[in-house]
Amino acid sequence: MKTTKSIFLVLILGVFSCGGSRVIVENDQYKDFSLTDYKTFDFFEIDAPNSENPNFKENVSYLEETISKELVARGLTKSSTNPDLKINLGIKIEDKVQTRTTSLATDPFMYSGQRSYTWQAKEVPVNTYREGSLTVHLVDRNSNKAVWVGTIDQVVPNKQKNTPAAIESAVAEIFKELDLNNK
Repeated sequence: MKTTKSIFLVLILGVFSCGGSRVIVENDQYKDFSLTDYKTFDFFEIDAPNSENPNFKENVSYLEETISKELVARGLTKSSTNPDLKINLGIKIEDKVQTRTTSLATDPFMYSGQRSYTWQAKEVPVNTYREGSLTVHLVDRNSNKAVWVGTIDQVVPNKQKNTPAAIESAVAEIFKELDLNNK
C-alpha cells in the first residue's frame, strides 16, 4: 500500500511539473508591480492555531528562509526595521481523497438471479493524500496594500523529511511566476 501511495505522489508531482505554471496570479491587478522598487523586506508574524506544533514551526521557518534566499538573490535585504516590503504567508492544508469511476470493464456486476438488477457507475475512493496551498502576499509598507499575490497548490509529502524539497519546489515556482510578471 505504501508503494502505491509513493507512486501516486511521484505521478502527481510529475504531472504538475510538466505543464505550465501552477501559480495563480491575478495579472491585471499587479501589472504595475516591480520588485526593483523595493530594497528591504521582512515577514509578518504568523498567528495560526497550529503554530505551537514543532513541525509547523520548522516548516514555516524553512519557508521563510527559502523565500528570503529568493529575495536576496533579487537584490533585496532582510531588515526588521521598517522594511519596504512585508511578506504575508497564507498556508492551508487539507486532507483529500483520490477517487476513480467504476466501469463495467474493471468492476463488473455480479448477477445473482434477479432480473431487475441494474449497474451504475460510481466514484470509489482509492487513496488519501494531503494538499497544501501556499499564498504569498507582498505588501507595500507605506500603503499597507498587497502589491503582488501568488498562490500555488500541491501535494504535501507525508514524511517530514520530504517537506523541505516540496517547499523549495513551491517557492521556486512562485518566484518564477513573479519574475515573469516583473518583465
